[in-house]
Amino acid sequence: MADCRRVRALLFDLDGTLVDTESHTDQAIEAVVARHGVTGFTLPPTETRGRTWAHVAEVIRARTRIELPAAVLTAELLAYWNAATADAQPIPGAPEALRAAAARKLQLAVVSSSPRAVIERILEKLGVAHLVDPSARVGGDDVRNGKPDPEGFLMAARALGVEPDDALVFEDSRAGLLAARAAGMRSMFITCCATDIAENAALATAAFTHYGTLPPLFWDQLVSGTGDFTGKSFT
Repeated sequence: MADCRRVRALLFDLDGTLVDTESHTDQAIEAVVARHGVTGFTLPPTETRGRTWAHVAEVIRARTRIELPAAVLTAELLAYWNAATADAQPIPGAPEALRAAAARKLQLAVVSSSPRAVIERILEKLGVAHLVDPSARVGGDDVRNGKPDPEGFLMAARALGVEPDDALVFEDSRAGLLAARAAGMRSMFITCCATDIAENAALATAAFTHYGTLPPLFWDQLVSGTGDFTGKSFT
């Protein structure tokens, strides 16, 4: 069935969607856990991608003998990750995509499992902070329930004054795509940094490799409601 509803707002995840930081998550986990005597430790993407550091810390505590308080372990993980991502690069075409969308009067939000301070840092680094109102920046420390719960996306929609079916979510993780679906929002699955692509693509309205692979008139068609992208993959 065709779905050509107009879009009024775009809700972007951050890590793996606007900036290439997902591999640093695995590095942070292995390095910090090794400090506490457990070497070679890894977690599956379902426990890390799109999840808060508090969640990751609790999973680590449950799967190892590390008895460090969760808050302390969370802080160590985030500190390592912040240092590792200081020079992280944008996803190809991400800053240009935000500028193109804003030029067409689409409202923008960033909804991340990373803390609000990380959102601020990355938006400044990408040179697009002026395009996203502070009220529409929702970090993992702004919500009670992180992804896959829809709380963050619904909070952003309220901040922008739009209904869920007026919003389009850009996400790279299973947790994020499930959150978008639970919020009643359409979603675009960006695959360049993603895992379990075939399985996760089924959760999204459409998929694309990175912003440079989107059709030339993509942003105009969102605004006018003249494009149906359901089930499509742009590579």
